[in-house]
Amino acid sequence: MCDEQTQKLLDLANGQRPPGSRLVIEQGSFASRLWWLVKAPFRTLMCLSLVTIFFATYFGFMLPVMWARTVWPRLYWFVEGKLYRWLQSFIAYWGYTAGYDVYEYGDDVTTYYRDERVLMMCNHQSTADVPTLMTVLQNKGVASRKTLWLMDVMFRWTPFGIIGNNHGDYFIQQGKATRDKELIRLKKHLHDVFWDRDRRWVILFPEGGFYYKRVESSQSYGKKNGFPHLLYTTLPRMGAVQAILEEVGPRTEDSDEPRERSNSKLKLLQDTVGAIREKKYVKDTRPPIKYVLDVTIAYPNGIPLSLATFGLGTREKCDIAVNYKIYDAAEVPFEDEEKLRDWMYEVYKEKDEMLARYYSTGEFNPGEKGTRIAFSWAKIIGMYGFWFGSFYAQYNVYSYLITSIAKFLLFPFSS
Repeated sequence: MCDEQTQKLLDLANGQRPPGSRLVIEQGSFASRLWWLVKAPFRTLMCLSLVTIFFATYFGFMLPVMWARTVWPRLYWFVEGKLYRWLQSFIAYWGYTAGYDVYEYGDDVTTYYRDERVLMMCNHQSTADVPTLMTVLQNKGVASRKTLWLMDVMFRWTPFGIIGNNHGDYFIQQGKATRDKELIRLKKHLHDVFWDRDRRWVILFPEGGFYYKRVESSQSYGKKNGFPHLLYTTLPRMGAVQAILEEVGPRTEDSDEPRERSNSKLKLLQDTVGAIREKKYVKDTRPPIKYVLDVTIAYPNGIPLSLATFGLGTREKCDIAVNYKIYDAAEVPFEDEEKLRDWMYEVYKEKDEMLARYYSTGEFNPGEKGTRIAFSWAKIIGMYGFWFGSFYAQYNVYSYLITSIAKFLLFPFSS
């Protein structure tokens, strides 16, 4: 059973919502409701186009460069990464065009997305968390196309799951029965993908499920074992975090493999060709994750939006707050499970206190002003035009090729 304060928060989402969390259709003037009804079909088409037309267009672009996956992997993953980022931008546009502004607070992460490898941990409240992260990733430079997401296996065969599978994201099977095997599989996946595809940010939700589903069991478990009592988050699970840091995290100097140096002109030529084909120096040096980025998402009144809300704009305009806090990965005690648990619980205790402060004062830290993430309307319209135009062009090209091949194969039987 949840405590009284938590139960009030959960009941608030199903009762009379305060301003900032109300449905458009239930408040506002007749004109605003009518305007939402007019926009709804267009927003529905906008959402459907992403999982149908743009989904097909993505693979239409990837087919011509499929040869490069082995021969010239650097080219292949560059093209794939660009397309992957652009598809994510459409989900970011859903919220932006509906009036859901995202503001960034906390530590400046500029240097970390340019040059460093980072493990991102985020609190998990609803299906809106992923679109919110996709929104903040749009201004994170190269890191936005070189992410590795950890997602529940249930999303594997959705349109974005299929694209994520090609990108190198990992789909984790939750549950005690498969825990040990799953962590071994995760380590193998990281070993095969992280450096080979030059990934920068690994993104996961350590709570392992939505807040409203886990909060009761989390509070009960915490009370029983003397762990922190959390109101706005749930106690995180450390298995995936430990596996990630053990496999691609900080290394001791003794574990670093020395690189062979050669003055041979042939070796120099081979290295140059290797650098063109793939980032050979990344595979050779295997740069580890150096930082842990703790991300805290706060929704108005503690009532999260949903993916459907982002797409259809069913809630009134509001602001979503995202706070960043950077930790040095070398200071995370990931080699000791008990110490790692205590460290993560302390991080989430601080996160919970920060959310309590935000919900009561509207600020994570006193006097701090957030930075609004804005998109150019010209870019939004241009992106839709580009992808619809590309689909039309691909449809004609592939139709012609398929028809020509069919005619060629059937020609001997036509006489």
